[in-house]
Amino acid sequence: MNRWKVTVVILLVWLLVVTGFWVYLQSQNIEQRNQVAGLQEQVATLENQNKNLLVEITDLKSEIKILREEVDNLKDYIRNQVTSLQNQIITLGTQNEDLSVDIKDLKSENENLLVEITGLKSEIEILGEKIDNLKDYLPFLDISEMEATVVRVIDGDTIEVDIIGMRFKIRYIGIDTPELHDKRPEYSALAQEATRLNRELVEGKTVRLEKDVSGTDNFGRLLRYVYVDGIFVNAELVRQGLAWAETYEPDIKYQDYLEGLEMEARQAGRGLWAPTLSPG
Repeated sequence: MNRWKVTVVILLVWLLVVTGFWVYLQSQNIEQRNQVAGLQEQVATLENQNKNLLVEITDLKSEIKILREEVDNLKDYIRNQVTSLQNQIITLGTQNEDLSVDIKDLKSENENLLVEITGLKSEIEILGEKIDNLKDYLPFLDISEMEATVVRVIDGDTIEVDIIGMRFKIRYIGIDTPELHDKRPEYSALAQEATRLNRELVEGKTVRLEKDVSGTDNFGRLLRYVYVDGIFVNAELVRQGLAWAETYEPDIKYQDYLEGLEMEARQAGRGLWAPTLSPG
C-alpha cells in the first residue's frame, strides 16, 4: 500500500514537472514570436529608410554634379585672375629693376597660391552649395561698359560672347526679333534674315557692351546694348525692319530712339512692316 502511494506521488510530481516545463516552453515560444514580429517591423522600417536614403543619394549626386561644374568654372576664373596678376608683376619688373627681388618673392607666393588653390578644391566643392549663380560672384558683370569677343550668334537678338576666357549669352535690350521656329513661313524667314544680319555685323568681332539698369534677364542672360565698328546693333536691326522696338522696364535708356526707328521702318514698309506681310 505504501509503495502504491509513493508511486502515485512520484507520478503526480512528474506530471507537475512536465506540465510546468510545457508551460515554460509555451511562454518561451510566445516570447520568441513576439521578438520575431518586432524584428520584422524593424526590418520593414529599415527597408523604408533605405529606400528614402537611395532617393536622397540620387538627388545629392545630381546636385554634386552641378556644383562640380560650377566649381570648375570658378577655378577657371581664379586661374585667369592669378595669371593676370603674374603678368602685372612681370610688367612692373621690367619698369623698375629695383623691384626685381620683391617681384621674384611675389611670383613665388603666387605659385604657392596656385598650389593652395588646387588643394582647396574640396573646400570649394563644399562651399559650392552656396553658389546660386556664378554671375553673382563675378563683380565685373556690373560694369557699365566693357568689351567682349562674339563667339556665336544664336539668333537675331541673342549672341554668345567671351569675356576674359568665360562665355556668356547676351540678350539685346529694347528689341525683339522674330523666332526662328515660328510656324508662319514669312516670320521664320524674317527671323533668319535678322540672324544673318546680326552674324554679319558682330560674329567673330570685338564688341562694346553697354549696361542699362538690369544686369540679367530671367534666363540668366546678360542684358546689353551692343556696338561694333561705330554701329549700334540693336538700333540697326530695328532700322532695317528686322526687329520690333519693345519696352522692358526699367531698361529704357534708348527706347524713344528705337521707337522712332521703328516708325521709320514702318513708314518705309521694310521687313516686318512690308505690305504683303500678314499681321503679327
